[in-house]
Amino acid sequence: MDDALSVENLLAGARRFAHLAMAAHDRSDHELFALHGGVAVERLAKAALAAKSPALLLEMRGKVDALFHLTGVKPSVSRVHTVGAGEAIARLRKLDVLPGDSGLDDLIELRNGVAHATQGDEGRELLPTLVRTVELLLADLGVDTTSFWDRWVETVRLALDEARTELERDVRLRIQKARNVFEERFMGLPDDARERFQKSQGNVFNMVIMAEENLVLAGTGARCPACDSQAEVTMQGLDSEPGYKALTANGLRCSMCHLVISGAAEFEAAGLDLGSLNEATTSELLRLIRPRDDQTSKDVRLGVTRSG
Repeated sequence: MDDALSVENLLAGARRFAHLAMAAHDRSDHELFALHGGVAVERLAKAALAAKSPALLLEMRGKVDALFHLTGVKPSVSRVHTVGAGEAIARLRKLDVLPGDSGLDDLIELRNGVAHATQGDEGRELLPTLVRTVELLLADLGVDTTSFWDRWVETVRLALDEARTELERDVRLRIQKARNVFEERFMGLPDDARERFQKSQGNVFNMVIMAEENLVLAGTGARCPACDSQAEVTMQGLDSEPGYKALTANGLRCSMCHLVISGAAEFEAAGLDLGSLNEATTSELLRLIRPRDDQTSKDVRLGVTRSG
């Protein structure tokens, strides 16, 4: 059998395409994610079949020359056609390696469709399906998952974390995606480039106040939970009760890693304390929104948003 169909080469190809799929997922490129993810599963499925017997890669309609070739009896002078992704998965299901999974079927269909036509963002929700399938096939092959996934190990762990709510898992995955994007920006640069950049951001302070009657919108800076850079936080202030102006953070956007978090529930899932703005920022915000024509100025306070 030629090297292209060896377990080692099929596994190496699966790893390469799995990494391409994860990189596309980090960029929110759902078409490329489905395309590369489907190819990764196909090659890994073929590796699992070849590890049991190379003959399992044979198309049933194949000529006997292909059988001789795959079993190493006699090389074939013509091209050998192996099973496609769907048939490889079907055979592994009959061998109890893979369970029935409609999500996996959808991923393979998207892979085939994306290869020929645009499919939009239908692959958006299929990350858990991809990583779950890969984990099962790696276990069958006896391959270490950490070395296979490399820099995407934490993303995979989060995708499989059933202990979290869907919202928590989504927010944590977005933070990890943003962290991956940020780290990719510094690839190939000197080792201390990232540290020097973050230090340069330490004293950056920007603030915008917009007021309309009793509504105050304030934009200020905070540390990004993904890349530790300076991120923009938007705050909203309302007269919640007579004499009080309560400010609540309701959005975070980081220009360096493109992380976006919105609303109290997502802030809580991200582990962000909405009342933890630095003292200088708080003082300046309060000074700017303080009423100047009556005695209520002493009652202005910074509010904290809670879940719900």
